[in-house]
Amino acid sequence: KKKQLTTMIFRLLFLYFSVIHAELEMVQVLVRHGDRAPSFTYPLDEPIFDVTQHFPRGFSQLTQQGFRQAKEVGTFLRSRYNGFVDQFNRKETLIRSSDKDRCIETAMGITQTLFPDDIVPVHTFSHYKHDLLLKPSSVHCSRADEIVKDDKKRLAALVDIEHKELFSYLSRKTGWNVDGSKISDVFNVLYRKHANGVPQPEWVNHVLSNVTELKRQFRSVQFNSDEKSKMRTGYLLGQMTKDMNEQKESGRKLIVYATHDATVTSMMYSLGISDHQLVPYTAALIVELHRIDGKQYVRILYRNSKTSDPNEMRLPGCDILCPIEKYHRFVSNRIVANKEEHNIICQNNLVKLSPKPFDISSLPSILPEEDNLFS
Repeated sequence: KKKQLTTMIFRLLFLYFSVIHAELEMVQVLVRHGDRAPSFTYPLDEPIFDVTQHFPRGFSQLTQQGFRQAKEVGTFLRSRYNGFVDQFNRKETLIRSSDKDRCIETAMGITQTLFPDDIVPVHTFSHYKHDLLLKPSSVHCSRADEIVKDDKKRLAALVDIEHKELFSYLSRKTGWNVDGSKISDVFNVLYRKHANGVPQPEWVNHVLSNVTELKRQFRSVQFNSDEKSKMRTGYLLGQMTKDMNEQKESGRKLIVYATHDATVTSMMYSLGISDHQLVPYTAALIVELHRIDGKQYVRILYRNSKTSDPNEMRLPGCDILCPIEKYHRFVSNRIVANKEEHNIICQNNLVKLSPKPFDISSLPSILPEEDNLFS
């Protein structure tokens, strides 16, 4: 009972600080894009499926439902951080998106309700295949590709046996030769149509839950180790840490990153807080920097539902309010300092070099790629 009372007092005190924002210094939000159209349909559906009827914006694009979801995120952020950021100030706020249209449009939807009276620029970066910050799973990494390929092969060997009948059934219904390696394509079509109320054959209702679970397993295996997640989101983790370290000098208060489920999934593994589930549309990982009694603390929230409060996440070995020194110690060997180090740990070069030991104090000088986004 004493422990429960202590916990309750702690939560009430923290709620007081978070409501008035007196000690809140910075907020960074990593949000998945909103609902999207499938990338294609399956062969037996191609002659009869009219994409323009159900997804008038085309395959892979953000849907109207997705844009509404994005606006809801903006409303949530405006309400939660009322008094902290009320108007857009380009020196205080940055909106950064992956170069994919669905992410840019999600960022636009967020800003529409977050700053309804302002014109807000959305920054992006080159081609998505070069965006190590927000589309890292599309950036070349030989080592990641190698170990993920092996892990997927092992998983496929298991599920191909366990779900032999299901895959045979799906093959007959879709026209694909379905096995474990094809399940993501099946999910791509069936789930995204289902999420948008597109009429589908009755058989889809019988298989969708199993297909979704298999998709979860194959998504998780891409990032579920320290090595895999470091190669994918170590650079982003470094950038977010750098921005917290420099907050006093920069005056930055809010950064919103519009990205992809793979990036959010990998970042949760990077931080040791993954729930091993699929990331819903517009789910948001929120990193708050607080100052209480002169000391800085990091608080991490995960908002995966609009009908409930964000989940408070604990870094391994830390409290909900994690002292910045403990945070630094935890992330220090999970950060990729620059793109050159990324090439080294990914073994992209013919001559393989060992990266130098990482020093958290070197972050301000070794992450220059995003420095000019406020110009």
